[in-house]
Amino acid sequence: MKKVYQPAIIFIFLVQFVMAASIKDNQLPDSRIKMLNGEYAKLSDFNEDGPVIINFWTTW
Repeated sequence: MKKVYQPAIIFIFLVQFVMAASIKDNQLPDSRIKMLNGEYAKLSDFNEDGPVIINFWTTW
């Protein structure tokens, strides 16, 4: 069984690597987001220091 899993896992990682390397421009368009305090901010304001992680969470 181990002989089946190892090539499959290697194939999956290679496909993911090729797909990630083929993406030319993986940036979001500059748009406005509404902050919790009601103010609006542009995504480019946060992107000055490096990558930005956006966590979509609901506030009911």
